[in-house]
Parts: sequence; C-alpha cells; structure tokens
Amino acid sequence: MKLIYLTFQEDAELYLGVIRKIKWQVRAFQELGYDVTHTLWKDECFIFYRGAETLSMPVTKGYRRMHRFSLAVLDYLSGHRFDVAYLRLDRISFDVIRICRALKENGTRRILIEIPNYPYLGDYLRSAKGVRPLTRQAVTLLKVFCTAAADRFSGKKLRGCADAAVLVGDRSDCFFGLPAVNITNGVDVDEFSFVRHPGDSGEVVLVGVAGTLWWQAYDRVLEGMRIYRDRKKPEDPRVRFILAGGDPKEMPAFLEDVRKRGLQEDVECRGFLQGEELMRIYASADLGVSTLGCYRRGLTHCSSLKAREYCAAGLPFLYAYEDDAMEGNPPFALKLPNDPSPVDIGLAVEFALRCRSDPSISEQEREFARRNYDWKNILGRVFAFAGV
Repeated sequence: MKLIYLTFQEDAELYLGVIRKIKWQVRAFQELGYDVTHTLWKDECFIFYRGAETLSMPVTKGYRRMHRFSLAVLDYLSGHRFDVAYLRLDRISFDVIRICRALKENGTRRILIEIPNYPYLGDYLRSAKGVRPLTRQAVTLLKVFCTAAADRFSGKKLRGCADAAVLVGDRSDCFFGLPAVNITNGVDVDEFSFVRHPGDSGEVVLVGVAGTLWWQAYDRVLEGMRIYRDRKKPEDPRVRFILAGGDPKEMPAFLEDVRKRGLQEDVECRGFLQGEELMRIYASADLGVSTLGCYRRGLTHCSSLKAREYCAAGLPFLYAYEDDAMEGNPPFALKLPNDPSPVDIGLAVEFALRCRSDPSISEQEREFARRNYDWKNILGRVFAFAGV
C-alpha cells in the first residue's frame, strides 16, 4: 500500500522541531506497513522523498508560494498513484482543493487533513499587529484578510474531496463538515538519551528550546528571574536560563529584554542545537520550559513538541496550557497560568528541587512518554477513525 504525506514545510534550522515530527510520522507510517513518499521544500525546490530516493522540482520565486508548490504536486501526481494521502496544512486554500480532487481522480481511497495548530485563523490576524511601519501593516492586513477569506470559501468544498480531519489543539468533532479526530503530538522516545538530574550545584538551570520566540513567551521567565533575583536570600539557589534556538529576527528584542533586566550573567543563548549537543544541554538542566504564550494566540489547548521531547528525555518541565495527554497532575510537570504574569521562579525552584530529590520522577516521565506519545499508536488510531 502506498501513502503520500504532503507537507509544505520548509526544511530549515528554524523549524528543527517540526522537521523531526514529520520524520517520526514518516517512520510510523512505514511501521504501519506503508510505502511512504513525503515532501518538504528547501532553497526554492519542492522535494519528494521515498526512502533514499529524492526528486527535486524547482519552483519560481515570488508571490503565492503555496500555489507554485501545488503545481509541483499536481505534476508529480500525474505520474504516481497512492492508496492513502495525508496532508499537513496550516490552512485551507483552493490549491488544496485542487490537490485533493486530483488525488481522488487518481484513485486515492482515503484523504486525511492534519491541522497542527487548531484553531488557526486568529494567528493570521494577530501576525499583522506587530508589522511596522503602518503602511506595511495595512498591506499585510489586506493579505491576511484575503488569506482568511480564501480559507473560509475553499473550506466549504473540502467535504466533497477529503475524508477526515486530524486536529492538534483545541477540541472539535468537525472541520468544514469533515469528521475530525483530535490527537496530541508524539515523539520517538528512543532518539532521546535518558538524562539524570545534575547534583546540587547551588543553582537551578532552566532550558528553553524554540525557533519562533513570540508565542513561547520566554519574557515571562525573564521577568520572573528578575523578581526572584531582587528578592533572593543568600541561601536561595541561583537560577540560570539557557535558550537553544531563537529566530534571528526576534533575537535582538530578546537580548534587549535580557539586558534591561540585568540578566546578562544568568541567561545564555546557544543557538540552534540538535543531537548530542542538545542532549548535553538537557543533561545540564533541572527543568525544561515549554510554551508559555498560548494566550497570545487565543489558544487554551496545546500539544507542544518540545514538551514531548523533554518528557522523552526524562526532563521535568514547566507549561501553561491545557494538554489532553496530561490529565491530572503528573509529578514531572508544573502547570503555570496561561496569561502574561511573570513565572513564579520561587515555585519553579521548589519544583526542581523536589524532582531532583526523587530520581524515580524522571523514570516515570520517560515511561509516560513511551505509553502516550508513540506515533505508531497515535496514527494507528487516526487510521482506524478514518476507515483506512
């Protein structure tokens, strides 16, 4: 059985976490018995991967990149047939509808649409607010409204050419008339070394791993660190924060936030890391920091990839959202308010020291990841729902 996994994701350093997710999903599809072709784009080429084989289709630069990608897909589909199609999309467009119709005409039995951040239109509207100058903001707003309108109008046609939706984020049983299944993100646990908490060094180390910083709201951590430092007693541990990643466009503002709070000695920016380098950072840390800014996107639910990675490594973490995979109060995760308030670093320190004193907490965390975040199990349930 042949499956095509269509993503329109750029293969770039800024999106390392998303690229890992896509590769884990590809592996899970293969473990479910499928011959998988998947797609990414890089350097103005749309690339089809099938095992060790690759086919790169150049795409011209300019406006409407998604349209140019869709033409590459339609060209590829004219010579290739698939039993199942799985599309990862940020939104719906008429290009998506054309792809789905071409798949159906080619005999594809089931077409599934994954929306990795649901709901998503609010993100598009909010993305224009920070654009300057105002003339450029007006142009951006016009483009955003056109994008939103295309999503609404094209979405009405989705029911006739796709079979099911896969939603990550807020819960819904329906997406543009399609039956929807709600999932959380997964992880490949075996790709992560099990980290042991460092011994008592007189400090507590937090680590944040992110590309785009705006909705991570790490400024909440910085302000919490400033308050903690100003109130710190001599016997209280020092708190440090390590950032792995950071969009170059956002880093100047982040570094200015660090400077104006006088945290230059307590905040370290390591750039983008993966593999053994990232594992060494995890091994030096007490706590991971997951997404703290869902409120900035109008979201209450989230399925953070970085939280799954912390969990796989056995690194306790902080988070500030509802996560359907973490019901109750697991001992390895500390939930914070989903609002702009500074992180209570004193509370985080107490949590870190409690986890440090009980090594079994990290062992429970890694086992939790194995039980709940296995992509083969997650996608197996999705396929059962969709009648694949």
